[in-house]
Amino acid sequence: MPCCYLALGGNTGTVETTFQRALEQLADHPRVRLGQVSTLHRFDAVGAQAGSEFLNAAAEVCTEMPAVELLDLMQSVETALQRRREIHWGPRTLDLDLILYGQEIVAEPRLRVPHPAAWYRRFVLDPLVEIAADAIHPVRQLSIASLRDRLLPRPLPVALVGHDTQTRETLAAGIRQQFPLIDLRLAGIEDATGPLRSEIDPAALVIWLGGAPSSSADRIAFESLPANSRLDAATLTSPLPIALRHVIESALGID
Repeated sequence: MPCCYLALGGNTGTVETTFQRALEQLADHPRVRLGQVSTLHRFDAVGAQAGSEFLNAAAEVCTEMPAVELLDLMQSVETALQRRREIHWGPRTLDLDLILYGQEIVAEPRLRVPHPAAWYRRFVLDPLVEIAADAIHPVRQLSIASLRDRLLPRPLPVALVGHDTQTRETLAAGIRQQFPLIDLRLAGIEDATGPLRSEIDPAALVIWLGGAPSSSADRIAFESLPANSRLDAATLTSPLPIALRHVIESALGID
């Protein structure tokens, strides 16, 4: 029976009560056994339209249900508790996200597990490290504690890699102004297989700006970056300047 880990979040209504009711409904299901639950954590909202600070928590559930069936159950609980989320990255009453499903990797239209952004989000990792510090992320091949701990140093090392020089410099100017607590490095594609790897802190959050690698040269450059800390900006849904701001806010957490 796989042990799975869920993230809970919300910032409207009586969030703590909503969390309790959500966990009770999950535990009432005959094919679910509720395990450890973290304490509540407070985090600044990510995004200009996200509203006030969030409460976040993590919970362990054990189930024989396939991952997609577990997702269906989680969404039914959200519906039963009158989940409201009217705008993307906006205020919300309840989010239930499936972060890990044992060591399985799931890539389906409705579900990706491990959650593709959990590895750099403090509001996910801080609660999760309380109950699953030694759990291994099956894609990043690092423990939850290691993923969280490498986001703690200040300044936080971040690298922007790829695209053209002007785009990198323009993005960097805005980021440096808004986030004084990061150590930002820039590198072009031509550097990704050479000096860049020796200059970047091994724990740096490496953001690939070249999009999904299509040409052979771009693919070689992307794949040369540290596999457990690279993020392809093509996977981000917001416009690039906004998406990068959300990533860095999430990585910094409450600072």
